[in-house]
Amino acid sequence: MGIATKRQQAGFAVLETAVVVLVAGVIMAFATPKFINALREYRVSMASRQFTDLIHRAKMQAVSDNRRATLRVDTAANCVGIVVLDDNGNEVRTDYVPLPQGVNFSMPANVSAPMTGAPTTRSVSFAPKAGSTTVFDQQFNSRGFLVVASPATVQAIYIGNGQVFRAVTLTSVGGIRTWTWSAGQWVNTRTVSS
Repeated sequence: MGIATKRQQAGFAVLETAVVVLVAGVIMAFATPKFINALREYRVSMASRQFTDLIHRAKMQAVSDNRRATLRVDTAANCVGIVVLDDNGNEVRTDYVPLPQGVNFSMPANVSAPMTGAPTTRSVSFAPKAGSTTVFDQQFNSRGFLVVASPATVQAIYIGNGQVFRAVTLTSVGGIRTWTWSAGQWVNTRTVSS
């Protein structure tokens, strides 16, 4: 065999390699936007699940400790947590869970209420913590129900990333619903009663 024959059998030609790279680039160009959108959707959904899990945790803590428990939302720091109290009922700390990257407390433009009575004036309808405009508290009584002025009260938390939005609503009797913003309206994604 000659030297030229060995070179041809040794590997890929530059043209073959260029075609493979071009095809891979075209596939990546089509797949990347879909992957990024799916990742954004996943992060907002994950934040919604975090909220419902923390709400359940706060309710169960109130029942198991036979005293009030508080769920705290910090919109400036993009986190939510449960307030930890000592035996005398004094606040010791708040165990926060941050929202996923790119997710914040926000609502879509021209938003309507996901359910009758759900407020839409701000992204978190809990009462502001004394002296703060970015920290909000919702207490649960020893039976796991919302501590609110009226039994008809519905609380709402809105989260999103500018393109994908979710809402979590709580009723005074313990109902928790999650909603997704789709085609200009809220669609119920999960209903849980506790």
